[in-house]
Amino acid sequence: MSHHQETFEGCTIEIKDDIDLTINGKVIDYEQDTAKKKFSSKYLPYTQYDSLLEMARAIARHTVEFSKAKE
Repeated sequence: MSHHQETFEGCTIEIKDDIDLTINGKVIDYEQDTAKKKFSSKYLPYTQYDSLLEMARAIARHTVEFSKAKE
């Protein structure tokens, strides 16, 4: 069981047990392609990431919902 928490682009990213992802306390649903070992989310459709943390950072940086958190 691992726990990672960081502030990135004004958002608090938290990953618990390597499966539960939240950004600013909001649960982020995602899909994992176990064959390719890639993660994807409805927040950035058609894009796959090598890790939950990489995906969470991209969501924080590039989506309207979370990128406005730093303003």
